[in-house]
Amino acid sequence: MLALVLAACGGGGKKPANAGSAAIYAKKLAVSWGIHANGTASEDVFLQTTDDTGKQTSYPLGTFDGVCRVITPAPIEKAVTGIACAHVELDAVVEGDRITVLKGATEDERPPDPMAREQVLSVDAPPGAKVVVGA
Repeated sequence: MLALVLAACGGGGKKPANAGSAAIYAKKLAVSWGIHANGTASEDVFLQTTDDTGKQTSYPLGTFDGVCRVITPAPIEKAVTGIACAHVELDAVVEGDRITVLKGATEDERPPDPMAREQVLSVDAPPGAKVVVGA
């Protein structure tokens, strides 16, 4: 009778070593900035994206006067990250599966008028990917 109970519990069969171990990873797209000093009083700026496979793509945005630095944009800009150069701010805004870079004029270290910014670049993210800043 004890053998019948053990057989009914399925104790005789072993599961394969890899059963249930498959992990599900969400898609991710990291956004960062590239800044290249070009030997003059200006710098070349790039938007860089890195997907979950490690593939990096660089999008040239232009050459801007002064020293450029990565910033945290004002909340009114609705941007995940930004970069400030002399009299210009570039903001990366995530809208669904799209990353849009907007450029706005700045004065006296004040953020640009959100309604006066112009689109510089638009990049599609993989559908359903989480867009993160940096790594």
